[in-house]
Amino acid sequence: MIQGKYNFKCQYGFTLIEVIVILLLIGLFSTVALSRYSSTNPAKLLKETDILKNHLYHARARSMGDDVQWDIKLSAGSYTLEKDGVTAPVNLPGESSPVHNFSDGVTVTTGAGSTVYFDKWGSPGPADINIVLELGTESRNISISKNTGFIE
Repeated sequence: MIQGKYNFKCQYGFTLIEVIVILLLIGLFSTVALSRYSSTNPAKLLKETDILKNHLYHARARSMGDDVQWDIKLSAGSYTLEKDGVTAPVNLPGESSPVHNFSDGVTVTTGAGSTVYFDKWGSPGPADINIVLELGTESRNISISKNTGFIE
């Protein structure tokens, strides 16, 4: 056999098995990446829960300092800071208005249409208050203890 410049026995490229393995890995990684950034992202729900808790703390603190009733009026996709039952003349902390709109898909499932009042001692009244935020199948609870106004 004559050895020339070209070696026709050497083949370049991928085998079918290698191509299938690479496609499976790409599919797996893209599935994981999409699940982390989907609309039911638990981090989004946690963020909205923390924001609502902080705004409840704010309303409670204002009530105790002003000797005026401050409250948070909840609706399905937003809530409003109120002073004596009227939209507050001040903005919520970190907001450009007294209204906070939840991120897309986040809703209040219990407590919607209700108002959380705080008196001059920071108490929401004689009954515990439970607020549930939901995003897809995920949910987060906020509890406000009767009489003391402890928020957890």
